[in-house]
Amino acid sequence: MTTILKIPLKAADEAFIRGLREKYPNAILHIEAEESQGEKTMNEDQFWAIISLLDWNKEKSEDILRPAVQALSQFSEIDISTFDDILAAKLYALDGQRFAEQLGSNRYLKEGKRHFSVDSFLYARCCVVANGREFYEQVLQNPSEMPKEYTFEPLLSLARKAYQLKTGSDGYDYLPEVWYETFSNPEGWLGIAPLKERIHPKTREEIWAEAPRK
Repeated sequence: MTTILKIPLKAADEAFIRGLREKYPNAILHIEAEESQGEKTMNEDQFWAIISLLDWNKEKSEDILRPAVQALSQFSEIDISTFDDILAAKLYALDGQRFAEQLGSNRYLKEGKRHFSVDSFLYARCCVVANGREFYEQVLQNPSEMPKEYTFEPLLSLARKAYQLKTGSDGYDYLPEVWYETFSNPEGWLGIAPLKERIHPKTREEIWAEAPRK
């Protein structure tokens, strides 16, 4: 499967190229020059292109994330928040009883005879997204494909780490427009009262206007 990642040429620094070389040692680099149509470039395709950079040949989560973090850090700060929004929407779509019932030892039982870890279910949903677009769409269509015992919580920190790498600041406090905690999706949990909608006191524009720039 071909991975297409579009970033400004000026952002393709040595660290970024080195990360691509490690991830795709036999790849052919194709350069297509075009005039920029605006700074905001993050979209669905770019989201999945960044997810595809997760390096599963590594063992430590930090090393697995590194190529994706480096790639996302080349985008604008607004794009980084958009990436977080897309991730949140993917996790929200998987927040449902039909998916939770397909887990292994943490599977959801409507009768409540077994402890159900809401955090573990969230991290299992992260694992679905982290395994790429094709697997994600398979699970959406067939909940029985849910990972039984696998989770990947570190995915939630990808945007924050990219922001830190880009700005040198730990001040990433963006909250996605869609909330993805377990029991947040009312369509996924019929008959169960959803969590109250989380409201952030500031708009996205206000957050980024106050954020430090590099």
